[in-house]
Amino acid sequence: MKYCFHFFLCLSLLLTACQPPNSDLMRLSTWVSSPSETALFEETIDDFRQTHPSVDFKFEPIPGNYGEKLQLMLGTHTAPDVFFLKGYLAKSYMSFNVLEPMDDYMANSPNFDKEDFLPFSLEAFQWEGKQYGLPKDFNPYVLFYNKKLFKEAGLDTVPSNWEELEAFSRKLTKDTDGDGEIDQHGIIIEPVMEMVMPFVFQNGGAFQDEDGKLAIAEPEFIEALEYYHGLYKKGIATIPTDVGVGWNGDAFGREKVAMAISGGWLMPFMKDNYPDVDYGIAYLPKGKERATVAFTTSYSIAKDSKYKEDSWELVNYMVGQEGMGKWTSKGLAMPTRRSVAEKNGFYDHPIYSVYMKSAEFAKPFQVEYSERGFEEVVVALQAIFYKNESPEEAMKKISKRIEKYRLVSR
Repeated sequence: MKYCFHFFLCLSLLLTACQPPNSDLMRLSTWVSSPSETALFEETIDDFRQTHPSVDFKFEPIPGNYGEKLQLMLGTHTAPDVFFLKGYLAKSYMSFNVLEPMDDYMANSPNFDKEDFLPFSLEAFQWEGKQYGLPKDFNPYVLFYNKKLFKEAGLDTVPSNWEELEAFSRKLTKDTDGDGEIDQHGIIIEPVMEMVMPFVFQNGGAFQDEDGKLAIAEPEFIEALEYYHGLYKKGIATIPTDVGVGWNGDAFGREKVAMAISGGWLMPFMKDNYPDVDYGIAYLPKGKERATVAFTTSYSIAKDSKYKEDSWELVNYMVGQEGMGKWTSKGLAMPTRRSVAEKNGFYDHPIYSVYMKSAEFAKPFQVEYSERGFEEVVVALQAIFYKNESPEEAMKKISKRIEKYRLVSR
């Protein structure tokens, strides 16, 4: 398959400036996470070192601009041997000949149980019948709700569908101090595509169709976006910039909103910053069908790796029952292996069970367009919120412009 001009132009220009790294050791690279996640990850790879002393490697986290730097290294043959691959961009990487297929390694590894993985998490890293990564964890969008604010509004249930989400949001939107200004909104949303996509999936839509063609101007997508934006337009939802915060979790923690859509990463943030807020989580309200977006990341191996057997040993451990069990033990992310979830007690946990059961109707959000093209869609989405453009007009206009950014040819 031919390499995409847009994807590799900058790589070819910088090729002469990139010197191969010291190849004496296998290299593992990840992005830089929160201190708590980094500490747990380093504990997990230390466990691997102790149980696999013959496999030596360097851990080289990549600070900032992870995606761009990884693309550059893959294009210039200087990539780490093992690295994280984001699920939503996986197709763009898998369609180029830069990743090592894992099928033979899986087949030749005793006791490797492919059926133990949640199906959607494996499918996110499959291309033309081959497996190019194994999912280390997943995190679905769920609904966080403030129990105190619900009680004050006389609500003893959570919204189960779109109609109820709108009704609950209206009832929870208040001028609490009587100054004529709304200071508590029902829900906070964000003008970002990944947060729109659960509603699109629930409405039977998609970002792109099965052939990879953009579907953002299709009726199912537009209807979902109009509902989503409508919550804001009606004044019963807010966005972070309107309430002076950087992201929806901060607004939820400050009790400026009664509901927020987020993943498991909000839980440690609430524990560290707003430990006194009493909240619960629930499934996202249902549209025409039940759906949510699940974010997943794989361990993948560079096609150019000189240490493929050792790389597989590391990957196999990290996605195995022991490695994944340790990594997901504190609930920072959910295991993609059913056996690990059962061993960790997540299916019976009052909070984690919502995440695990959401996997039954979760879908990965994936794009076959460059990050530049995807960013243009995001800009169009933000124009709907900040410039009051029509959702239909904005999506139809941008749909015609970004086909040139498609990376994958079929």
